[in-house]
Parts: sequence; C-alpha cells; structure tokens
Amino acid sequence: MKPHVLLPQPKYDSFLWACFGTMLLVTVAFMVYVWTEKRIDHANALRYTSHNLVDELRQSSDDLSRMARTYVATGEPQYRKHYEEIRAIRDGRAPRPQRYENVYWDLVPASDQRPRAGQATVPLLQLLREAQLTPEELALLAAAKQESDKLASVDIAAMDLRAAGGDPARATAMLYDDAYHSAKADIMRPIGQVNDSMDLRTRMLVKDTALDAILARVAFMLSALVLVLMVWRGKRRLDAERNQAMERTQRVSRLYSALSQCNQAIVHSHTEAELFERICRDVVSYGGMQMAWIGLIDPDNGRIKVAAAHGGGIEYLDQLEVSLDASAPQGRGPIGLSYRSGQPYWCQDYQHAPETLHWHVHGARHGWASSAAIPLRRNGDIIGFFAPYSSAVDAFDHDVRELLLEMTLDIEFALKNFEREAMRQQTDQRVHYLAHYDVLTGLPNRSQLHERARHMLEQARISRTPATVMMLDLDHFKDINDSLGHTVGDALLSELALRLTGCLRDGDMVARLGGDEFIFVLRNLGSSEASDVARKVLDLTGHSYSVGKHELRVSASIGIAVYPDDGQDVETLLQRADAAMYQVKRAGRHDFRFFTAAMQQHAERHLQLVNALRYALEREQMHVVYQPQVSLKTGRIIGAEALLRWHTPELGVVSPAEFIPAAEESGLIIPIGDWVLREAVRQARLWLEAGLPPLVMAVNLSAAQFRAADLPAKVAQILYEESLPPEYLELELTEGVAVQDPQGAIATMNHLHDRGISMSIDDFGTGFSSLSHLKKFKVYKLKIDQSFVRDISTDAEDKAIVSAIINMARSLGLTTIAEGVETVEQLDFLREQLCDEMQGYHFSKPLPAPEFETLLSKQRD
Repeated sequence: MKPHVLLPQPKYDSFLWACFGTMLLVTVAFMVYVWTEKRIDHANALRYTSHNLVDELRQSSDDLSRMARTYVATGEPQYRKHYEEIRAIRDGRAPRPQRYENVYWDLVPASDQRPRAGQATVPLLQLLREAQLTPEELALLAAAKQESDKLASVDIAAMDLRAAGGDPARATAMLYDDAYHSAKADIMRPIGQVNDSMDLRTRMLVKDTALDAILARVAFMLSALVLVLMVWRGKRRLDAERNQAMERTQRVSRLYSALSQCNQAIVHSHTEAELFERICRDVVSYGGMQMAWIGLIDPDNGRIKVAAAHGGGIEYLDQLEVSLDASAPQGRGPIGLSYRSGQPYWCQDYQHAPETLHWHVHGARHGWASSAAIPLRRNGDIIGFFAPYSSAVDAFDHDVRELLLEMTLDIEFALKNFEREAMRQQTDQRVHYLAHYDVLTGLPNRSQLHERARHMLEQARISRTPATVMMLDLDHFKDINDSLGHTVGDALLSELALRLTGCLRDGDMVARLGGDEFIFVLRNLGSSEASDVARKVLDLTGHSYSVGKHELRVSASIGIAVYPDDGQDVETLLQRADAAMYQVKRAGRHDFRFFTAAMQQHAERHLQLVNALRYALEREQMHVVYQPQVSLKTGRIIGAEALLRWHTPELGVVSPAEFIPAAEESGLIIPIGDWVLREAVRQARLWLEAGLPPLVMAVNLSAAQFRAADLPAKVAQILYEESLPPEYLELELTEGVAVQDPQGAIATMNHLHDRGISMSIDDFGTGFSSLSHLKKFKVYKLKIDQSFVRDISTDAEDKAIVSAIINMARSLGLTTIAEGVETVEQLDFLREQLCDEMQGYHFSKPLPAPEFETLLSKQRD
C-alpha cells in the first residue's frame, strides 16, 4: 500500500545517482576506447587482406610466365598443366587451396602432394571487390587483370608452338622479347599504384582512429578518477550518518514493540470490537501516539461511526462528524481524502493543514500536531479507517508509516479471519441442515427421519402406546416431470409438503425420503385412528395445485405399518409400510392399506425370485420350449411359439406367470428376453438346415423390450448373426403394451416391418385397443386370448366375442390364431368361424426342441 504523501528522499539519493552516472560515463568511455582499438585492428586486417589479394594478382602473372617459359624450355607436360591450373584458380573455375599462403607460388611442392582444395570457386577479381577497395583501385586492378589475360595469349601461343615440335628458340624468343616485357610492365604498373594507394589510405585511417583512441583513453581515466573521488566522499557521508541510524534503531525497536503487542491483540481477540479496542490501546501505550481511534463506514448515510478509541481527547469523538461526501466540509478532511484516493493520508502539521481546517479548534484543545487516516479493507473494499494522532509535528516519518501500514495489514488479515470463521459457522449450519433436511421441501430427510423415529418409538415403548408409520407415494408423478418438466414437479412437491406439514399434530412428523415419497411417523395412533388420518391425507393430496399456468391434480397411494404389531424398529416398519403401499399400487392406486403377513410373504418371495433371476442365465437354469401352431385348413404345423421355462434347485419349477412380472419390475427382462430371442432364432435356423418343413418362430416381447430404442437394430443383428431369414421370425406384442404409446408403437412396428420382420398382437381382446390404432399397426396376425376360447362351446358371450374378433380380423386382412384350444368342440367352433390357426393342448403341449423336431419330422414323412 503506497502512502498518499511521499516521504522525503534520503540525503544520499542524489549522491547515488551521481555515482551511477559517473560509472555509466566510465563504462561508455571504456567501450569507445575498445571500439577505436578494434577499428585500428580492422583497418590493419583489411590492409593485410587487400595486400595479399593484390600481391596474388602479381604472383599469378609471374607464375604464369614462369610456367610457360619452363614448359617451352623443357617440354614437360606438367608445367603446362600447372599453367592451366593457375588460370583456372584465378578465374574461379577451380577451388582455391585451403590454408595455403601462396595460392599459386609452388603450387605443387617438392613432395608432389597437392594442397587440399577448398569448397569455394571464387574469381580473384570478385575477392578484390569484396576487400572494400575504392572504385579507382578496382579499376586499376581490373586493367592489370585484362593485360594479364592478353599476355596469356602470348604464353599459350609459345607453348602451342613448342608442343607442335616447332623451333624452341623461336618459342623462347616470344617469351623474352621487348613486347613481352612491355606487356609485363603494363600489368605490374597498376598493381604498384594500388599498393601505394592502399598504404596511404590505411595510414590515414589508422592515424584518425589512433587520435580517437587517445581521446577515449583520456576520458576513461578522467571519469574513473572522478568515480574514485565520489566513492571516497560517499564513504565519509555514510560514516556521518551511521550515528543517526543508531538513534533511529532505538526508535524502531520501540515501534516494533507496539506492533508485537498489536499482533498479540489479533491472536487473542475473538470479535472485531475486541480487536479494535486492543489495537487503539496498544498504539497509544507502546507506539507513542497521543490518541487513536477506528471508525467504520455506515453504508446507510456514508458517515463514519466510531468503533473503538483510546488516549487523551477521546471525548471529542462523541461529537465527531466525518463524512465521505466531498461537497461537505466534514468530507474534505484526511479521512475523506483517503477514501477518495484509496491510499493512506498523512497530515504532518494538523494545526496548519488546510484539509483539517474544520477541526483546528478541537486539535488545538487536545494538542494534536499531526494525524493519519489509513483505510481498512475487507475483500478489497474500504470498510473503515484507522486514525492515530500525535502531539509532534512530522511524527509520521518513514519508520512510523511502515509500522502503521504493517499494523493495518494485520488488522485486515484478522478481519478476513473473522469473516472466514463466520462463513465457516454458516457452512457448518448449512451442512448440518443438508444432512438432516430435504433441500426442496424443508422436511426432515432420511437421516433425520431415522433419528427422530427411533426416539419416538422409544417413547412409545416406554409409555406402551402404539405408533403408526405411513408411506405416501404419488401416483404417476413421473408423467408430470416428463411432460411439464422438473421445475413444475418440484413446485408441486413443495406445495404438497406444506399441506402435509399443516395437517400434523404436535409431536408427529413427516419426512421426504426422495422423489415423490413421504413418510409419516404418528405417535399414540392405532389402526382405527390411522385409517381416518390416511383418508384425510388422501383427500388433502387430491386437491388441485396451481403451479404457474398449470392447474394440476394428483392422487396418492399409502401403506401403513403399526408399532408394535408390525415391527419393533424403524427399518422394519418402513419396509412393511412400503410393502403395503406396493400392494395399493398393484390394486389400482389412490387408496391405503395396512400391512399384513401375506404381504410380507409376497415381498420375501418377490425378493427371492429377483435374486435368483440375476444368476439364472449364468447358471443355465432357463430353457426354451416350443408349442406348435397349426393351420386349421390343412392340419399341419406352420409355426412354433417359443416359451420360457425356469427351474432352480432352491425354488424348483417357477411359473412364468410368477417370474415374468418379477423380471419386468427388476429390469432383468431385457437380458432374459434377448437370450430367449437368440435361442429361438438359432433353433429355427437349425430346423431349416435339417431339412424340416419351414415354419415361423413366434417370440413374445416384453413391454421393456418393445420400448427400447434399439429393438429393430438388435433383432436384425441377431438374425444376421444366427443366419435366419427375417420371414421366419414373428414377434408377439401384448395388446396393452401397444396401446400405452400408440405413436411410439407404430414407429417401432414400421422399423421392424421395413426389416422384413412380422408382428402379431398377443392376448387380443383383453386390453382396450383402438380400431384406428389397430388399422395403423403393421401387424398381420391377431391371437385370440385363451380366456375367450376356454368357454366358447358353452358361453354365448365368448362365442360372440370370438366370432367378432375373427370377422373383424378378416375384414382388415389379418390372420387369426386361437390359443388354449383343448377340446374338439372348441376346434369345431373355430373352424366354423373360419379361424385360420390354433395352438393348445388339444394338439400338443409345449415341447423341448428334440421332441418338437420329432413331431415336425412326421409331417415330412
């Protein structure tokens, strides 16, 4: 946190800047000196390189003449080869030797080992251009090179004459006559001029650069001397200030003692008020302040309220008026300035500062000579101010400011801890609430239910009075969530919770277990009274609910268990109330029932069945049997219905009427149904491969299977994997399942029909089919339920129903099959009514696959 009024800079700040500047000057002078020396080195290096290249031009000309003369004198081919190599290197047609000072001179040493060639093939003139020669010098060298090339034609002519067997003396004369020497002079003359020009130019450059180096050296030495003098002077000044620093150390020690006391106050304080009182007292007692106070901002009127104060003159604070409004005199003081700047404000001369004019009279009365206003923050926002007062002018020097700022940071840290502790307590309360109460309705949750119910049952046990546990579950509540959304459903549950709470007596309780399930625990209430309460709750629940724009009505099912007859503990009573409620659901809903022993037996049997079903497929306890379907016209078997059978060592033979509903309720019907479908399809394919008469395999679908979105794809996959054509599979769907969601049923049937799979309606006549829907269903067969077939020989109503079904099916182009045919009379009536097919014990009971195959093979014979 930066102060509002800047501290005066120490005396030696300007000295440090001067030392820094002098050191920078020394560095610059030294760098300039080094730079000039490098310029001299660069000039000499450039001169050396240029001389070498110019001398190379001269040497190459001399070497060419020497090689030509040697060849003419000796006739040795190697000298002419050397001649060509020199020209190729000089013209950039051959690589230059590496690390070889004289490029052409002694091109092949006495050891006959040629210098290793380099990578570059650069013409000599190109290297001269890159050597930073002047344009005049380059022109002279180009002329010398041109003259050398002209002279080369003479060399080549003499060597050609010698090679052709001509007169050696004539060839020699060509290389030594006056014209040759004159041409040689034309080559050497510009080379000499260039050497003189480079020497002159380099000497001038070195001379100028040497002067710069001398000046840089002098500047470096002078600035270094000045730096030494300044360091010596600074040492004297530091020695003089050392004694003053020792005096300040004692004062700082006293100030930090005050800070230590403030930290102790922070550690031992439990509330903000206690902390503020201790801080103000310690600042006065240990920090040398005359008075100190802490004020907090009142958000309602923007004024400062005194929270704590200590020291002389605190009675002044009783009439203190400090505002944050800049337009009011009370808002233009140190606190107002600090608030608007967001920084501490240090008033070093209270009686003469214009910002404290409004309070000069009070300051003179109490002897205040300086003051400060330091903001206190919480979560980054200013919430108040810490205001110490001193009787000395300029009391807030650097050390005091640092102390007070650090103290303020500690106060803010303590405030943050207080806030965290308050939040922690709120969180603990919230966690406790969430652990015991339902968030949506505010009713006790499962945990609170068990705790309070155990206490209520213990009281009932001691007083030997009954108690009742009721479980309420809304009927078809899922439909509201699915159709109107969970927001509407939650609002309805909240309204229901208010109604249920309002009908309780003192000492009773209602809790929400989750979803739409509520539990009542009613003290001192027996069976007769519980019936009245259940009726009242059902009536209360059935009243309409206004949720937004929706007017809703719901019903409920209630199960009742009574202590101590139905159970001695909470868990048992809840379990038995749930069993009673489940029986209400099965019986049609919107009612209540008391728990009975038969319900317990049914619940235990149901649980036993479900547990055994989970392992039935894995332990190979299930098998499929097949009942023949016979054509009434031909008397031959045209199909088979796959029927599931289950036998366990523990339960023995379990009826499908018992285990199929249990499998549907537990969700196990999906894997079991998939297994039956695959087994039936595989068996149909085996019979086809065995050459038996073809038939259609009929397999029943459960409601859960039919509602699965992937049913058509799954059936097609099984047919593909088992290699059975789809025309040999028929899927049977009960009438009730088809009419629950007609549009969804139509869509699924269409998908199956598109894959070539036939559909039939099972148990037709037992549901509430709509003929308009039946017309849209992609089915080809209606199966007349055996409940109508059983008495058609004696019951006129059954005869009329069966006749109506057959006639209706014929008018819609559908096939009919009667199930449960057991007598000749039944068979004769069905034939008279032109029923197409039948199945039943009159022809055959369901058979295992080998026996069915034997029966089917007889038709082939």
